[in-house]
Amino acid sequence: MKKLLLIIILFCTVTAHAQYGYGNSQSNRQNQMMQTQQKAPEPDFNIERYVGIVIYDIEKAAKKSSIKLSSKEGQEFSKVLTKYNKDIKDFTRINTFVLRSTKDMVDNFQKEVIKTGDRSSQKKVMTTMAENLKPISEILKKEDKQLHATLKDLLSEKQYKKWIKYNRKMYKIFPKEEE
Repeated sequence: MKKLLLIIILFCTVTAHAQYGYGNSQSNRQNQMMQTQQKAPEPDFNIERYVGIVIYDIEKAAKKSSIKLSSKEGQEFSKVLTKYNKDIKDFTRINTFVLRSTKDMVDNFQKEVIKTGDRSSQKKVMTTMAENLKPISEILKKEDKQLHATLKDLLSEKQYKKWIKYNRKMYKIFPKEEE
């Protein structure tokens, strides 16, 4: 009787193992696929990053560039970046309508592509986006060149190289000929 009960328990355990996929890799894969099949995220085009709008964290920029904010050089560095940040925030606020409408246009295009898979209007969207953002990017390039020149005069060569390295991580790439 004990042997029969032991065999029944063993059989039930093995059956339960097989049914619930503890040892079955195919059912584990199916469970994983069911968990990962979620709704695709909504398109969220980062227009500020695309255009090159960066607001600097002064303390972090100083640290990455090896500048002590308590020094005279550090105070000047802080003033320059504070003015730059203010100018960029003002410029962004003035151009909010263009930035927002362009972002909405690109997001709507991406949603439509996700729904239908039709990319026939991609060239038109890209052309319109380039036309809308060209004046903004030109002004931003001028501001960046001005900041670049000011900091090149202010910082030592070593600090300046660290500043350039930090900027590359912030998606700001200065022209090669001016480095």
